[in-house]
Amino acid sequence: MNRISLAAKYLTRRKSRACLILIVFLVINIMAFIIISIRESANDALAKLDQKPLDYFYLESQYETDPKTVIAEGSSISFLSVPYVITDEVIEKIKSIHGINAYASHYAFLSGMLSDKNGNPLELAAYNIPVSKDDAASIRGVSDSDLYLDSTIKLTAGRHIMPDSKREAMVNVQFAKQNDLNIGDKLTITTPGHTSDIEVTLSGIYENTDNVDETEFSPSELRENYIYVDYGTAHALDNRNQGIISVKFFVDLPDQLASIYAQAQKLDLDWNKYYLFDEADASVIDADAVKAVSNQFSVLTAVIILAGFLVITFVLMLQTKMRANEIGILLSLGFTKSRILLQHIIEVMIPAGISIAAAYFIGDHLISSERFKITVTHIQMVTTLQIIAINLCLLMASIWISSARLLHTTPKAIFEKNN
Repeated sequence: MNRISLAAKYLTRRKSRACLILIVFLVINIMAFIIISIRESANDALAKLDQKPLDYFYLESQYETDPKTVIAEGSSISFLSVPYVITDEVIEKIKSIHGINAYASHYAFLSGMLSDKNGNPLELAAYNIPVSKDDAASIRGVSDSDLYLDSTIKLTAGRHIMPDSKREAMVNVQFAKQNDLNIGDKLTITTPGHTSDIEVTLSGIYENTDNVDETEFSPSELRENYIYVDYGTAHALDNRNQGIISVKFFVDLPDQLASIYAQAQKLDLDWNKYYLFDEADASVIDADAVKAVSNQFSVLTAVIILAGFLVITFVLMLQTKMRANEIGILLSLGFTKSRILLQHIIEVMIPAGISIAAAYFIGDHLISSERFKITVTHIQMVTTLQIIAINLCLLMASIWISSARLLHTTPKAIFEKNN
């Protein structure tokens, strides 16, 4: 306790030196907290990519220009691009490949305004872009939401849209909270231009499981405003007689995916209208990108530690040089070298400890803010322990290097050199 008291008195007398050490440690620790947290986030993302081998692939529609849909903006005229419809014949050809055990499909994208049973309009979720009168919810027809959306959403209440569903809807949990909706509530979907009004029953509430930054999206683009409905409802709301634009095929074994995908590519289909998409390729690319990020931040962590070690050692060497006469006097009075060294360690550990605590709160605030779009939203305990261990190692090495030469010199030599 006396040593801590002496260290505190010294730091109080030498406020400028104490503040310098505190600032150096604070900057290093804030950077270390943020960089290590980002690296941990990258490692978490990599672990999720490696969790489950993919057992599905997609058949998607190409888009064509529809001459019936004219868009006039001033003196310019353009046409809407509409997807080709995936026919039952095309689905059957791919489904007939040995090893495919199931499929789920997605209807063409629609839009509509929603109101409750009393006719009151429901509010869309929004972030930075306010809702305008032209914004509408995205209506998405699916044959089986559990199969088609299993990797992107999680059911929190009710049931999924199933092949036998009729006039049912499934909404995002944020949309449900914002409009005080519960399972069994009646909703009315109105298409733009009031061409169709369909009453549906809220059968399910879901939440998104993948991490996507949507803060700059318009309300119509937000996944919180995706309304999933059954095929019959989607067809009734569709005034352009569209159809299926995406099909997700499942295989018996993940090991068979590559060979079945290759067989599907060789089928006699009009590939000007359709294309195959294998998320396995995208996952490999994502994994390589995440590994690259993780490696870069590991190198950056090492650079920060090395830079911190050099800066702290330099500061402590200057401080030790300025205290040479003091050390000589203590050695003359019979103080052991280990006692003097321990006193120096305590004197540096006090500002270092304060800096770690301050850096933790500052780093945690920065990581949890919108500046960093990472999966780790708060500093983890393992990161804090790593930072403490790094600080202890830096302290011991820096103090030993900065003090060793002076402590191995006799008091007489110290006085002669400084006088």
